[in-house]
This record gives sequence, C-alpha cells and structure tokens, in this order.
Amino acid sequence: MYEGELVKKNCFFRSFLCATCIGVLIVGCQTKIHSTATLKPTDQVTELIQATRPLSENNTMACGRILHTDGSPFNDLNIRLAEVYYGDSTSEGAFVLNTSFSPSAMTDDDGYFCTAEIAVTDYVLVIGNPEENYEIYSNEDLKPKVWTTTAGEVLDIGNIVTGLKP
Repeated sequence: MYEGELVKKNCFFRSFLCATCIGVLIVGCQTKIHSTATLKPTDQVTELIQATRPLSENNTMACGRILHTDGSPFNDLNIRLAEVYYGDSTSEGAFVLNTSFSPSAMTDDDGYFCTAEIAVTDYVLVIGNPEENYEIYSNEDLKPKVWTTTAGEVLDIGNIVTGLKP
C-alpha cells in the first residue's frame, strides 16, 4: 500500500515537471517575424516620467511606444515583460511569462505605455495578448531581445514597430 502511494506521488511529480518544461519551451521558443525598433532613448519621455513618478532606489520602470508598420500608434494593446532566468553564467537563459504576475501595461491612444515599478532584472517584451494574438519582440537574428534594467532608472524601450494584427 505504501509503495503504491509513493509511485502515484512520483508519477504526479514527473508529469507536473514534464508539463512545466514543455510550457517553458513553447513560450521561450516563440519567434517574432516583422518587428523592428528604434533603440534611441527619448530623453524627454524619461525625464517626464522621472519627474512625475519618482522611482524607489531598488526598482525600475519600463516605458516605450508601440507603432503599426505604417507608423500609426497601436492603442489599447497589452504589453507584458517576461522575466529571463539563467542557469549559469554561460547559458543564454530562458524567459518565463506568468500571465498573472509578470509586469504589464496597456498602450494609450498614442501607443505609449509605462509599467508600474518593477523588479530589477532582465526581461523580454511580449506584445499583445498571450492567449490570443501576440509576438515576442526579437533581434534581427530572431532571438528574443533581452532588456536589462537598472535600479532607480527608467528603461526607455523606445519605438517598437510591429506587424501584429489587431
């Protein structure tokens, strides 16, 4: 009887571990096809945010603007930041998006967004709703772009142009 209960617990644990690994691989391996970015920081936006919303010294914020390929602002769009985890100093890392707890923001009528204060770590930008229609912002090599944050400073993501359909 005891041995059977142990086998059931082991089976459940292995199933849970396998499902978690598959979920991380599916989310972490998504690629984005048509996005490009202007990575030049906009000093005016950063100064305005810092003046109106002073940061605590141990946190950060991420702000930027999402545009359609024709240059028009992408309004009412959900933006999420997936945290990057590293196994060791030589690994490329994997990102995990927790739809309940990952930092997020909505774009305004002009396509601008700004998160609340967030933890200082590395993030990947997820544009759109992960349950419906989204893309992972990527570099030219189609690997997800990793954004590194700094304590007490606003991360200005700049303008992101996306081919995501509303």
